[in-house]
Amino acid sequence: MKVFKRSIRNVLRNPLRLILVVVLLSTSLMFVAAMVSLSTHAQNALAAVHQQLGTAITVRHVPNEPPSSGTNSHNHGGISANEPGSSNPTTPVPLPNSLMQKIKSIPGVVGTEERLVRPASEGTLKGTSVNGPGGQLNNIVINVNGFSKGASHFTLSQGTPPTLVAGRNFQDSDANAYVAMMSQELAQINHLALGSTFTLQGKTFTLIGLFTTTDQFSQSSIVIPMAIMQQVFGINGVDSMIVYAKSYEQVEAVVASLRQALGKQYDVSTQAAQYSGVFSAIGAAQKAIQLALIVSIGIAVMVTIFAVLMLVRERTAEIAILKTIGASHLQILRQFWTEIVILSITAAVIAVLLLAALGPIVSQQFTFSLPSVIVGNSTRMQNGTVINEKPIDPTINNIHLAPATLNAQTFLLILGLGIGLALLTSMIPTWFISHIKPAEILRKTH
Repeated sequence: MKVFKRSIRNVLRNPLRLILVVVLLSTSLMFVAAMVSLSTHAQNALAAVHQQLGTAITVRHVPNEPPSSGTNSHNHGGISANEPGSSNPTTPVPLPNSLMQKIKSIPGVVGTEERLVRPASEGTLKGTSVNGPGGQLNNIVINVNGFSKGASHFTLSQGTPPTLVAGRNFQDSDANAYVAMMSQELAQINHLALGSTFTLQGKTFTLIGLFTTTDQFSQSSIVIPMAIMQQVFGINGVDSMIVYAKSYEQVEAVVASLRQALGKQYDVSTQAAQYSGVFSAIGAAQKAIQLALIVSIGIAVMVTIFAVLMLVRERTAEIAILKTIGASHLQILRQFWTEIVILSITAAVIAVLLLAALGPIVSQQFTFSLPSVIVGNSTRMQNGTVINEKPIDPTINNIHLAPATLNAQTFLLILGLGIGLALLTSMIPTWFISHIKPAEILRKTH
């Protein structure tokens, strides 16, 4: 206890220097913890992009030459959201069902999403509406989407995932049943509720689920089992398939296997180039965070070394006197070690408080801005003219850098780093005291 009290008094000898050292050390410790936290979040964000976007491979029939723009007699002045990725408003050539099974058997393929989208052109249901450029109200043509049994991923025709808000999702037993899901807005417009029936392509369907979506065009969507959709629309196959590799690193190998197995009449493309800007933005943020981390660690080390050197050098006479009166090296070192630990723990506690208060503010300086990514083409009818549109991938909006906040991990990191620096710099007084010769020091002081 005497050693501890004496250490407190020694630390408080020079209050101005103490404040300066503690402020610099605690700030650098706070930045180290914040940068480690942000670096982890950036790695998680990059892994999420690779998992959600970078592992997807699109397979479709090689498209024919796009026709010239003109009117679409089936739109009746509405807005049609066709299959993303289609370069023109014509119906894509289907991938036959036999080919789908071949694709699923390719080594490295861990999941697929089959896409089959057709407009509900018979007019028994009313589609949702959207305000046009001139303020006029345009009806969106209803798109019917096929849902494959056991699908590992599913998005609507604009590339947006639906969110179930009422009822239930499809089950394996629904694969050959006339059941359907639709957007909540579309159901309200047509005065439909869960359990209601409606007619589609001359068949009666029962509504089992309602969903919402962030895309206004996808609000005018119906989802039915894939086998039933192929039956009622008379289609043997799907418009396209999205194949998912096990990892981002395996994508190229899976692409090569698919191209070898399918031949030149099918287009196999990855999203690597499409999302290269996203990868670059996250990578740049990671580099900035890593640089700030190195600088913060460097500052913390230099401040601690400076503080300990000043602490030891200004007390050489005191050390010499203690050694003269018989104090052992261990007794003297214990005094300095206690002072160093007190200094480091004080800075660590303040760093914890700083991170809790300033962590979100520091994080804002390292946020990355992700570029908008086009997921394909869609078309809409305006004033009798077919207009090509390029919908933006909504998944990008969900990718962000979580702020650095105080939690158990960052608390232990700050505390551990503070104690680690204390142990590291404790070698300075150990070396210094072992080389002090009391007679020479005392002779110089008199």
